[in-house]
Amino acid sequence: MATTAKAASDFGHDAFKTTVDRSIAAFDGFASNSKLNMEAIADSAAAAAEGAQELSAQAAAYTKTALETHVAVAKKLAAAKSMQEALDIQTGYAKSAVEGYLAEVTRWSDAFTASFQRSVKPLNARFAAAAEQIAVR
Repeated sequence: MATTAKAASDFGHDAFKTTVDRSIAAFDGFASNSKLNMEAIADSAAAAAEGAQELSAQAAAYTKTALETHVAVAKKLAAAKSMQEALDIQTGYAKSAVEGYLAEVTRWSDAFTASFQRSVKPLNARFAAAAEQIAVR
C-alpha cells in the first residue's frame, strides 16, 4: 500500500510539475508574441506614415503644377484677340486639365495601393506566424 501511495504521490507531483512547466512556457510564448505583435504594429504605422508623406508630396506637386498652368492659361485668355481664340484656348486647357487630372489620380491610386501593401506587410507576417503556431498545436 505504501508503494501505491508513493506511486500516486509521484504521479500527482509529476503531473503538477508538467502542468506548471507548460503554463510557464505558454506565458513566455504569449509575452514573446505580444512583443512581436507590437513591433509589427509599429512597423506598420511607420510604413503608413511614410506612404502618407509620399502622397502628400505628390498632391502638393500636382497642385503647384496645376496652379501654374491655370495662371498661364488665364494670361493667354486675357491676351486673346477674338472669342474664337479664347474658346480654343479654353477648350485645349479643359482637355489637358482633365487628362492631367486622370493621370494624377492613377498615380495617386498606385501610390496608395503600394503604401497600403507596405503597411500591412508586417501585420500579415504576424497573422501568418500565429496561424502557423496554431496549426502546430
